[in-house]
Amino acid sequence: MAINVTGAAGGPRSDINITPLVDVVLVLLIIFMVITPIVQLGYDVQVPPKLENATAVVTTDDQVIVRMDREGNMYINKLQVTRSEFPARLQQAMTGRSKKIVFFAADGELEYDRVADFMDLVRDDGAENLGIVFEDMGGGSGAQAALR
Repeated sequence: MAINVTGAAGGPRSDINITPLVDVVLVLLIIFMVITPIVQLGYDVQVPPKLENATAVVTTDDQVIVRMDREGNMYINKLQVTRSEFPARLQQAMTGRSKKIVFFAADGELEYDRVADFMDLVRDDGAENLGIVFEDMGGGSGAQAALR
């Protein structure tokens, strides 16, 4: 069996062979069908509920806010705490609370490993959920305003 590449008049055939195209398209379809469920995996996040009104009421009386400034000083709410007494002070601040939520803020100039160690320290000392504050601490707005 040979392939006839010449047409009726002896010139090349002008028919399009779509078999390779179909093969490639089917292989791509199978690849995308396999990869799509893998790509959709991710992390579970707790999304805050939708607010009906535009103004949010911020109460700092019952919140625990921990932060680390640029020099590495640790604070629980407005009180500066040394690293050695931080676990006891945080556990004391968390006693009697039904929700073990702690708001976490760190200066943006700190190295990643110092911030990660600080987050681990907060988690190990009683915080079940960490609410992370993303505003710049140096500008006086956001996290800084919530700490005053």
